[in-house]
Amino acid sequence: MKRLDAAAWPELVRSGHARAYERAAAASGIVHLGAGAFFRAHAAAYADAVLASGDLRWGITGVSLRRPDVRDALRPQGGLYTLLERDNATLTARVIGSLRDVLAAPLEGDAVRHALCSPSVHVVTLTITEKAYGLGVDGNLDFADVAIVHDLRNPQAPRSAVGWLAATLVARHAAGCAPYTVIACDNLRDNGHTLRRLVLDYADRAFPAQAGWIADHVAFPNTMVDRIVPRTTDADRIDAQAAHGFDDATPVRCEPFTQWVIETFPGTRPEWERAGALFVDDVRPFEDAKLRLLNAAHTALACFGVLLGHATIAQAAGDPDIAPCVRRLMADELAPTLAPRRDLDPQAYQAMLWPRFTNAALGHATQQVATDTSAKLAQRHLPALRERRARDEPCRGLALVIAGWIRYLAGRDENGATYPIDDPLAGPLTTIAASWLSDPSGCVERIFALDAVFGSLRDDTAVKQDVARQLNAIASGGVRAVLRAAC
Repeated sequence: MKRLDAAAWPELVRSGHARAYERAAAASGIVHLGAGAFFRAHAAAYADAVLASGDLRWGITGVSLRRPDVRDALRPQGGLYTLLERDNATLTARVIGSLRDVLAAPLEGDAVRHALCSPSVHVVTLTITEKAYGLGVDGNLDFADVAIVHDLRNPQAPRSAVGWLAATLVARHAAGCAPYTVIACDNLRDNGHTLRRLVLDYADRAFPAQAGWIADHVAFPNTMVDRIVPRTTDADRIDAQAAHGFDDATPVRCEPFTQWVIETFPGTRPEWERAGALFVDDVRPFEDAKLRLLNAAHTALACFGVLLGHATIAQAAGDPDIAPCVRRLMADELAPTLAPRRDLDPQAYQAMLWPRFTNAALGHATQQVATDTSAKLAQRHLPALRERRARDEPCRGLALVIAGWIRYLAGRDENGATYPIDDPLAGPLTTIAASWLSDPSGCVERIFALDAVFGSLRDDTAVKQDVARQLNAIASGGVRAVLRAAC
């Protein structure tokens, strides 16, 4: 079986497995930091549609900031890969051609700098996960972050996304080249404005003479992105091969649903709306709906699902004890914290989510969704919890989720099977969670003392008592009994 490569493009177009455009003539107008599966299922697919519309300025150069794995898989394929959209029994396969090359920053720093400083590049997008932003507890840059410490000592040879952005924006300014627009596509509250603040925090120290220019001339619009993208499996490689006849080392599997909401910004940009992107004046209502409904529910399903032995989100969402509690959490405690908006109906949004969660064809692993839960909890659940506490509203469902998360951190499910905890705070979290059974109340007190997760909530006695009651109940009767009693 011949491996997928650039020479296969004309045949893929003729067979209808790729959109028709002159791929070799496409320029790289976008650089993307963090060329993982989500980016390839989302932003790269939007760019593919823009190229197919006839505007060939918007090819993408991908950059992996840590490892060369993605580069090594995609470079022999000329950047091509198969996008597999799965909806239960339906499978649609299309080869995406928008990715022109992938660079590994630790090994190809000069090439990364050249790409980011190219005058043809007008947009830099990022999907680097929440933990890679160097965000401190106070919402500003964490100057103790290992990558940030390195970059401040070596500002011309950065490792972090913040360092790369600052260094190349300054280099463009020095060369008389217009700045690019920076578009964060991670699940952070006010992601664009947050990234702007972090870049300026860094630039104030690394490039103090140019920090003001960045503040005055570089756009960092907020965005909201949405698409469920599980890890690729061997079955996906087989399906890609069966679809178009080529061996693809790195296909991407996703659901049919996709959404991208972007705040309007000045400057040259792709017409992403051709692929369905929505440009708005304020992205925050859409962002809140996703973070507090889809993402918060996803994390809850993952933690409870792992504890009850479910391998996938679809299994957890179909569990007769998990599902009612998560749905009630959304309806009773999370949706009421969303600001009213005529073009966003929380009830309709919730109704749309459950078929996505129960899409069994995705095989979205609960363990995958449960990674980095300390950062996810802080972004997805705790803002709603603070708002409800400020209004003196009950938070029983949110307290149950936090108790379930603490129980999940113990690393052993209800049947005694062990699993790893993949989290940047895994060390302190698992040490504290080890006492969940013998000392539930003390465990809650110690875990709430972690400012990196709970911040000001460490002093909220009522919340801690609610969580402790739920964790005591889990210690006494088990997760399933507590879920069943709660809902």
